[in-house]
Amino acid sequence: MYKILVKILASAALLIVLGLLLLDPILKSFVPVYENKDECKSNGELELICNLQNPEDFAVIPGEDALIVSQFAGLAELNEGSIKTGEISRLDLKSKNIENYNVRFIEDNGLGIGEEDCKPYKQLFPHGIDTHKTVSLKNSKNFSPFLEEAHLLAVINHEIVDRVEFFLFFNEEIIFSDDPQKTLFWVGCVEAPRKNTYFNDVVIKDEYGGFFATHQYDKDWNFSKLELYNAFRLNTGYVYEWNKKDGFKIVDNSYGAWPNGIEMIDDTLFVSYRMNGVVSAIKNDQRTNFKFRNYLEGGSDNIIAKDDELWIAVQNTDLGGLTCMDSSQVQCATPYSVIVTDKYLNLIKQYEFGNTSFGGLSVVYPYEDELILGSYKSDRIGIFKTND
Repeated sequence: MYKILVKILASAALLIVLGLLLLDPILKSFVPVYENKDECKSNGELELICNLQNPEDFAVIPGEDALIVSQFAGLAELNEGSIKTGEISRLDLKSKNIENYNVRFIEDNGLGIGEEDCKPYKQLFPHGIDTHKTVSLKNSKNFSPFLEEAHLLAVINHEIVDRVEFFLFFNEEIIFSDDPQKTLFWVGCVEAPRKNTYFNDVVIKDEYGGFFATHQYDKDWNFSKLELYNAFRLNTGYVYEWNKKDGFKIVDNSYGAWPNGIEMIDDTLFVSYRMNGVVSAIKNDQRTNFKFRNYLEGGSDNIIAKDDELWIAVQNTDLGGLTCMDSSQVQCATPYSVIVTDKYLNLIKQYEFGNTSFGGLSVVYPYEDELILGSYKSDRIGIFKTND
């Protein structure tokens, strides 16, 4: 029955495409055209930090005015089938200086973070990230006082089989004499349950390295199948939960169209479903949906929780976004918005952005009177003064 339904939908989609081709001259007059903003030069509304690679996600550094930045490997569909390796960086929110982390691999560390036999990665293709203030020392064989100051970082890594990488990191005042450069210490990983799992984002559940991660879609789906599912807003993925004792399980009631950003406040899980303008709260297997846009007005990407508020990055989804498919284009210069809700998904405020030197918004972090903006396809971070 399922295969028959897919064939019917595929036939309907084909008829729609043929109709669109016949109507192409008429449709072109309705498709928005957005000015090319590839030059990293402010037009006055935003301050820009340039020369980056897809600063797709942010995670706060506990106790500091600083963020960890995932310089995303990119989507193969937007880069002629290939992706680049990426970087994990530190952004100082006061000075706006950004510095890449060095990585040291600490195998057989006795911390018990991740799977038992998960080996260091060969290359890093980062996507979603999250930090946790503390790390369990319960299983540490070689206790060091420094570990009490360590924080935990989780990074989605798109190797041949997707993985979640775990790193320890320290605040800026802790400097190791043998390595003065800012360093992440790799301490473990978890490999995806299936070869075609495509993780998007991760949130750390506890100090032992338990986590939730969004499985956006099967990575062996071709672009045509993704477009079909997106057009009809069909379920493409769900949320995984992982812990060391039980391994992976699918979170009940988490299926949806293109699960993307994920965040937690207390014991409530928040998930953005990119293709249907919905952010959902899941608690005790019960789901509440916050429908904030129709499809063409935009869908949400990453979510950041701060002070019991959710800061949601929303991308425009109209047909002008097709310009983002051009691999030579540096960034997706379409309109975007920021939505703020409380932890009960009640709308607090929103910010709308149009003709700015930025686009393809994927993450936002509020700092003092500024919004720090990141993108899945861009060479810059944007800084907006809110004057709130």
